Amino acid sequence: MAKAITKGYASSTVIRLLAIGLNAVGALLLLPFVLKALGANDFGIWAMATSITGYLLLLDFGIALACTRYLSVNAEDQAGWRRTFSSSFALSLGLAALLLLVAGLVQVGVYSGLLPASYQPMPNVISLLLVEVALSIPLRLYQSILRAEMRYVEIGLFEIVRIVLRLLGIPLILWAGGGLMSILVYASAVNVLFFALMLINVYRRDRTLYIDWQTVDWVHVRELFNFSKYAAVTQVAEFFKYRTDNVLVGILLGVSAVAPYAIMVVVVDMLTQILMRFQSYWDTLIMRHAGEHRLASALDTTLKSLQIGVSLALLATFDTWLLGTHFLSLWVGETYAHLALPLTLFTLILPGLAVQLATSPYFNALGKQRSNAGLALLEILIKLVLLLPLTKLFAADGVIYASVLAAFGAAVLRLRVMAGIVQCSPLHLTRMVICKLMPVLVLLGVLWSLTLLLELAGMPALFTAALILALQLIYLLFSIKKPTYTHHPALHAICPSPRSTS
Repeated sequence: MAKAITKGYASSTVIRLLAIGLNAVGALLLLPFVLKALGANDFGIWAMATSITGYLLLLDFGIALACTRYLSVNAEDQAGWRRTFSSSFALSLGLAALLLLVAGLVQVGVYSGLLPASYQPMPNVISLLLVEVALSIPLRLYQSILRAEMRYVEIGLFEIVRIVLRLLGIPLILWAGGGLMSILVYASAVNVLFFALMLINVYRRDRTLYIDWQTVDWVHVRELFNFSKYAAVTQVAEFFKYRTDNVLVGILLGVSAVAPYAIMVVVVDMLTQILMRFQSYWDTLIMRHAGEHRLASALDTTLKSLQIGVSLALLATFDTWLLGTHFLSLWVGETYAHLALPLTLFTLILPGLAVQLATSPYFNALGKQRSNAGLALLEILIKLVLLLPLTKLFAADGVIYASVLAAFGAAVLRLRVMAGIVQCSPLHLTRMVICKLMPVLVLLGVLWSLTLLLELAGMPALFTAALILALQLIYLLFSIKKPTYTHHPALHAICPSPRSTS
């Protein structure tokens, strides 16, 4: 079982990292071409629409997450699967209808003259995005089936298909004379196809769509809705964690301060996507163990996800310190090379994010989604309280300090809540987390010492960077391939409560 889990994690991680690499390289090549073809104004609209769509691919208003949770918890109950899926599908259709109604009202406003012609093409862009999300939400439930069955390799392959179609199709459309709306319509169609491929995959294998209207249970629909509303709150809080800080910086410090901060947000967001892909694999396993009342296994798997996520986050901070100046100089020019230190500090929010990504499925699996949403909102509240005084003291860096302190505080609170759930001392749980993180802490000490020695020896910076990254890659490959044991004896010794229920 451990070997199967490790093999599946390694395969899915490689596939999904390949998707990240394709997307990053393609974006570097695509953006200059789109800018030249569309001009500054339409390019700005396209960039905003792309960012919104990218986030909406993750945002499902909690319905798909609720579906995944109940499918995973009832993994062996086929009747329960049909009940959950059909009830989730009914709920998703209601939300899709609401979004289509809003899209229709926007178009009515355009054609009735309520919205001035000068507002175009924004109303059409908004309507298009609403239609795309409305179509995606019911189809996304088939992704829930794949996730519940831990078929992340298929999800990764479909993601690669989506990226390739987008990167090949948009230049062709522009070369043929298409404009802004043409490439937006095409990109939306490709995104919907991404979820449709999962429906096709499920149907080809099981010869069923899992929709049985007779099994729709309105009590269960309300149960799904109660779960999804808290999941939606968590997702919205995630959006406001740092993605909207450009607006706050502009309001507090002026428009001139936005560009440097926006550059750092792009880098942090890319690192966030990598973290999410490494850690999302464990979500279903945590929920499945909890559904089988193997709470010690669920907790140990949560700690495994936390170990991998925090390790990656700390390595990302180290690499930003090591390579930040060179990377920024090559990417955006020498003018912004001074952002290397603030960017390194900004990446310190990633360990807190890793703790959130690891603990959220654990809380959700145990029915603690209200606590999870409350912790997510509390992090935003802490940040807002710190924002004004810190920006007065440190200008734009104050926004970074507020984000980092809020993320750290929320991570500590999450671990305390987890300790309360498993009825063990927070000190004992902290010991377990430190033991899990000891290998990467030792590695960081070795890498830092090696970097200083190579610099004193006069080694070229390129050689030093290549050696450091190679050592990190070896460590990550070892961590991925290392067997995963879901019955850790130390866990039972520290947390006796889960032992009795596993």
